[in-house]
Amino acid sequence: MTSGSFFRCSRGFSLLELIVVIAMMAVLTSVIVPRLNIGGEKDQIKTESLRLAELMRRASEESIFKTRELGIRFTDGDYQFLKLDGDGRKGKWVAYDDKVFRKREWPDSFEVEIEVDGVAIELEDAAEFEIDDKTRPHVMFLSNGEVMPDFRVLIDKGILDDRWQVASGVEQPVTVGIAETL
Repeated sequence: MTSGSFFRCSRGFSLLELIVVIAMMAVLTSVIVPRLNIGGEKDQIKTESLRLAELMRRASEESIFKTRELGIRFTDGDYQFLKLDGDGRKGKWVAYDDKVFRKREWPDSFEVEIEVDGVAIELEDAAEFEIDDKTRPHVMFLSNGEVMPDFRVLIDKGILDDRWQVASGVEQPVTVGIAETL
Protein backbone atom coordinates (compact mmCIF):
# COMPACT_ATOMS: atom_id res chain seq x y z
CA MET A 1 0.00 0.00 0.00
CA THR A 2 1.46 3.32 -0.99
CA SER A 3 1.05 6.45 1.06
CA GLY A 4 -1.09 8.01 -1.74
CA SER A 5 -3.75 5.28 -1.59
CA PHE A 6 -3.87 5.48 2.20
CA PHE A 7 -4.88 9.14 2.07
CA ARG A 8 -7.56 8.48 -0.54
CA CYS A 9 -9.37 5.97 1.67
CA SER A 10 -9.46 8.20 4.74
CA ARG A 11 -10.37 11.50 3.14
CA GLY A 12 -13.69 11.98 5.08
CA PHE A 13 -17.21 12.86 3.93
CA SER A 14 -18.06 14.42 0.61
CA LEU A 15 -20.00 17.65 0.41
CA LEU A 16 -23.00 15.78 -0.99
CA GLU A 17 -23.03 13.38 1.98
CA LEU A 18 -22.93 16.30 4.42
CA ILE A 19 -25.82 18.06 2.64
CA VAL A 20 -27.94 14.88 2.75
CA VAL A 21 -27.30 14.42 6.49
CA ILE A 22 -28.10 18.08 7.25
CA ALA A 23 -31.30 17.89 5.19
CA MET A 24 -32.38 14.74 7.05
CA MET A 25 -31.72 16.44 10.40
CA ALA A 26 -33.75 19.48 9.33
CA VAL A 27 -36.72 17.33 8.31
CA LEU A 28 -36.62 15.36 11.57
CA THR A 29 -36.34 18.56 13.60
CA SER A 30 -39.30 20.14 11.82
CA VAL A 31 -41.41 17.07 12.66
CA ILE A 32 -40.29 16.53 16.26
CA VAL A 33 -39.99 20.07 17.70
CA PRO A 34 -43.67 21.09 17.25
CA ARG A 35 -44.72 17.93 19.11
CA LEU A 36 -42.53 18.73 22.10
CA ASN A 37 -44.84 21.64 23.08
CA ILE A 38 -41.99 23.67 24.59
CA GLY A 39 -43.65 26.50 26.51
CA GLY A 40 -46.84 25.07 25.09
CA GLU A 41 -49.55 25.98 27.56
CA LYS A 42 -48.65 29.66 27.71
CA ASP A 43 -48.18 29.82 23.95
CA GLN A 44 -51.43 27.96 23.30
CA ILE A 45 -53.47 30.41 25.40
CA LYS A 46 -51.77 33.34 23.68
CA THR A 47 -52.28 31.83 20.22
CA GLU A 48 -55.98 31.09 20.80
CA SER A 49 -56.54 34.58 22.26
CA LEU A 50 -54.84 36.24 19.29
CA ARG A 51 -56.82 34.05 16.87
CA LEU A 52 -60.14 34.95 18.52
CA ALA A 53 -59.30 38.67 18.54
CA GLU A 54 -58.27 38.62 14.89
CA LEU A 55 -61.41 36.73 13.87
CA MET A 56 -63.54 39.24 15.77
CA ARG A 57 -61.73 42.17 14.09
CA ARG A 58 -62.28 40.56 10.69
CA ALA A 59 -65.96 39.99 11.50
CA SER A 60 -66.27 43.67 12.40
CA GLU A 61 -64.62 44.72 9.13
CA GLU A 62 -66.68 42.28 7.08
CA SER A 63 -69.92 43.52 8.60
CA ILE A 64 -69.01 47.05 7.49
CA PHE A 65 -67.86 46.16 3.98
CA LYS A 66 -70.70 43.75 3.24
CA THR A 67 -73.30 45.78 5.19
CA ARG A 68 -74.25 42.66 7.09
CA GLU A 69 -74.84 42.18 10.79
CA LEU A 70 -72.60 39.50 12.27
CA GLY A 71 -72.27 38.11 15.76
CA ILE A 72 -70.47 35.52 17.85
CA ARG A 73 -71.97 33.01 20.26
CA PHE A 74 -69.89 31.20 22.89
CA THR A 75 -70.53 27.86 24.55
CA ASP A 76 -68.43 26.05 27.14
CA GLY A 77 -66.65 24.10 24.39
CA ASP A 78 -66.60 26.29 21.29
CA TYR A 79 -67.56 29.53 19.62
CA GLN A 80 -69.40 30.20 16.41
CA PHE A 81 -70.01 33.22 14.22
CA LEU A 82 -73.58 34.03 13.24
CA LYS A 83 -75.11 36.29 10.61
CA LEU A 84 -78.46 38.01 10.66
CA ASP A 85 -80.60 36.48 7.94
CA GLY A 86 -83.13 39.17 7.00
CA ASP A 87 -83.60 42.58 8.60
CA GLY A 88 -83.24 43.42 12.27
CA ARG A 89 -86.94 43.08 13.09
CA LYS A 90 -87.92 39.98 11.15
CA GLY A 91 -84.54 38.37 10.67
CA LYS A 92 -83.08 35.48 12.59
CA TRP A 93 -79.53 34.61 13.51
CA VAL A 94 -78.10 31.65 11.59
CA ALA A 95 -74.70 29.96 11.48
CA TYR A 96 -72.25 31.83 9.28
CA ASP A 97 -71.03 29.07 7.01
CA ASP A 98 -67.75 30.53 5.87
CA LYS A 99 -64.26 29.02 5.78
CA VAL A 100 -62.78 31.80 7.91
CA PHE A 101 -65.68 32.15 10.35
CA ARG A 102 -66.36 28.46 10.86
CA LYS A 103 -67.21 26.98 14.25
CA ARG A 104 -64.10 26.56 16.39
CA GLU A 105 -63.59 24.40 19.44
CA TRP A 106 -61.64 25.40 22.53
CA PRO A 107 -58.87 23.02 23.57
CA ASP A 108 -60.18 20.68 26.30
CA SER A 109 -57.99 22.12 29.04
CA PHE A 110 -59.14 25.72 28.51
CA GLU A 111 -61.33 27.57 30.98
CA VAL A 112 -63.31 30.31 29.26
CA GLU A 113 -65.39 33.01 30.94
CA ILE A 114 -67.51 35.59 29.13
CA GLU A 115 -68.60 38.94 30.53
CA VAL A 116 -71.14 41.05 28.65
CA ASP A 117 -71.64 44.61 29.93
CA GLY A 118 -69.73 43.58 33.06
CA VAL A 119 -72.04 40.64 33.83
CA ALA A 120 -70.71 37.07 33.78
CA ILE A 121 -72.58 34.86 31.30
CA GLU A 122 -73.28 31.22 32.07
CA LEU A 123 -72.30 29.34 28.94
CA GLU A 124 -74.43 26.57 27.48
CA ASP A 125 -73.11 23.06 27.08
CA ALA A 126 -71.61 22.82 23.58
CA ALA A 127 -72.97 19.30 23.05
CA GLU A 128 -76.54 20.41 23.71
CA PHE A 129 -76.52 23.82 22.01
CA GLU A 130 -78.35 24.21 18.70
CA ILE A 131 -79.09 27.38 16.79
CA ASP A 132 -82.81 28.10 16.64
CA ASP A 133 -85.18 31.07 16.19
CA LYS A 134 -84.40 32.32 19.71
CA THR A 135 -80.60 32.23 19.34
CA ARG A 136 -78.88 35.56 19.81
CA PRO A 137 -75.15 36.32 19.67
CA HIS A 138 -73.28 37.37 22.78
CA VAL A 139 -71.45 40.05 20.79
CA MET A 140 -72.65 41.76 17.60
CA PHE A 141 -70.61 43.38 14.86
CA LEU A 142 -72.86 45.94 13.23
CA SER A 143 -72.66 47.27 9.69
CA ASN A 144 -72.22 50.81 11.05
CA GLY A 145 -68.90 49.76 12.66
CA GLU A 146 -70.14 49.33 16.22
CA VAL A 147 -69.26 46.32 18.33
CA MET A 148 -71.82 45.79 21.03
CA PRO A 149 -72.32 45.25 23.85
CA ASP A 150 -69.07 45.71 25.77
CA PHE A 151 -67.54 42.30 26.31
CA ARG A 152 -64.62 40.47 27.84
CA VAL A 153 -63.57 36.90 27.10
CA LEU A 154 -61.15 35.45 29.68
CA ILE A 155 -59.11 32.44 28.62
CA ASP A 156 -56.86 30.38 30.88
CA LYS A 157 -55.93 26.91 32.01
CA GLY A 158 -56.62 27.51 35.67
CA ILE A 159 -53.35 29.41 36.11
CA LEU A 160 -54.25 33.02 36.86
CA ASP A 161 -50.89 34.50 35.92
CA ASP A 162 -51.32 33.05 32.42
CA ARG A 163 -54.82 34.44 31.85
CA TRP A 164 -55.48 36.26 28.58
CA GLN A 165 -58.40 38.39 27.57
CA VAL A 166 -60.10 39.53 24.41
CA ALA A 167 -62.28 42.57 25.06
CA SER A 168 -64.00 45.55 23.54
CA GLY A 169 -61.68 48.51 23.37
CA VAL A 170 -61.75 52.28 23.29
CA GLU A 171 -59.23 52.81 20.47
CA GLN A 172 -59.97 49.58 18.59
CA PRO A 173 -63.21 47.60 18.59
CA VAL A 174 -61.40 44.47 19.80
CA THR A 175 -58.29 44.32 21.99
CA VAL A 176 -56.23 41.38 23.24
CA GLY A 177 -53.67 41.00 25.99
CA ILE A 178 -52.77 39.49 29.32
CA ALA A 179 -55.71 39.85 31.70
CA GLU A 180 -55.24 41.78 34.89
CA THR A 181 -55.30 39.52 37.92
CA LEU A 182 -57.89 40.29 40.53
